[in-house]
Amino acid sequence: MSTARNPFVWSLERHDMFQTCPRQYYFAFYGAWGGWNEQAPAQARQLYILKRLHPRQQWAAQHIGQALADLIQHARQQPDGPAETAAKQVELMRQEFRESRSGAYRRDPARIAALYEHEYRVAVPPEDWKATVDTVAVAVRQIAASPFWNAWRDLPDDAFIFPETRAGFDLRGLRVQTRPDLAVCHGGRVVVHDWTAAALPSPARRLRMGLHVLLALEQWTADPAAVQAVAWNLPLGDQETLTFDAEDLDTIREFIMDSAEEMLFPLEDPQQNLAGGGDLFDFTDNPGHCPACSFLKVCPRWKT
Repeated sequence: MSTARNPFVWSLERHDMFQTCPRQYYFAFYGAWGGWNEQAPAQARQLYILKRLHPRQQWAAQHIGQALADLIQHARQQPDGPAETAAKQVELMRQEFRESRSGAYRRDPARIAALYEHEYRVAVPPEDWKATVDTVAVAVRQIAASPFWNAWRDLPDDAFIFPETRAGFDLRGLRVQTRPDLAVCHGGRVVVHDWTAAALPSPARRLRMGLHVLLALEQWTADPAAVQAVAWNLPLGDQETLTFDAEDLDTIREFIMDSAEEMLFPLEDPQQNLAGGGDLFDFTDNPGHCPACSFLKVCPRWKT
């Protein structure tokens, strides 16, 4: 069992999962803790493997992010950069698909891609898999055709920041994680980009982009007026630019604190972030969410 401390962290992903199904949240962030270790207890190991599953749409979104980071960092000055970047990313997806289909992730879940459809043997027609992979090339073309692209090609390399996976900020002693796909810092201004946020309903979109703005205010500027947030819907190419004033950001801060308080409530020991066996984490009120849950096969609600 892992001896590493499991600190309480707030993120929009965790909030959304807790609201959808508290028991799913428990499995992902407490039951699976330490499961990356091959010597972990069998239950933690299994939960960790299931936690690492991604449905194909989410898998494609990850590859879109990787492809665009590669393009902007290494190939934005090259005429064939978009096409070559997309082709390289698609080949990586094909490799990951083969590894996932073989079940290789079960021996090394921390490093090998794991697709939900393979673990649960979901029948997906070949043309649907192809359409999933094609979204990466389409997204790269959309960025290269966007009004931002020519401006980006002229900026120095150090204007582009790709935040680390666990990027975040501290709010009244609470660690908050949020990760825009890209931050462009130039001329005293900061523009944060999220490649998928525009597909969200308006309130959720503003919340997600507002979190990115709070990160920008901690790391790159102290002036809210100097920050813009661009929500994209790739591969459609749609985009929306949002701004936030001090009152907007205070509202988001209060939302975070209220949400964190609710998420701490089922813990056996909130001070130490200890959840016990998870019995205090309720099941979802909407069983319609269950078929798409990575933890379906281990959930007591469905085990007979």
